Amino acid sequence: MPHEHQSPNAVLADDPTHPIPFVNSLDVQAVWKEGGSDLGIVIASPLAADDRSRERLMSKIEAYLRFIASDEFRLQCGEPNPTSTRIVVYLHPDMDPRVEQVLNLCKSWVQSNQASLLVQFLGPDLTPTLIPRNHSVA
Repeated sequence: MPHEHQSPNAVLADDPTHPIPFVNSLDVQAVWKEGGSDLGIVIASPLAADDRSRERLMSKIEAYLRFIASDEFRLQCGEPNPTSTRIVVYLHPDMDPRVEQVLNLCKSWVQSNQASLLVQFLGPDLTPTLIPRNHSVA
């Protein structure tokens, strides 16, 4: 829910000071030669579990799912499915633990939209640890 003082558009507007600064853009995408894609959401600063942050996180995932359902995605990556299409959320190690709980609740929603959702913590130097897969990058 938006804060009482903010319109829904303001909650989701670009905000470079927020841990999720750009809700409607892809952070990272790897396209695999054999088809499929990993799409990364990088949250490189601590994320709270407040209403605004949860709304931004859910909207970011929803934007990724819209992209996965698009003709553009199919042209680049083939038909999406939970095995070949992964949304990987890279979390800052100091985030509110309730954020991980929220993400775990989203896994079935993401899977019903032909992708899988993985949660990975950024390393001590805030770089992502790649999750291995059996594909080569295109």
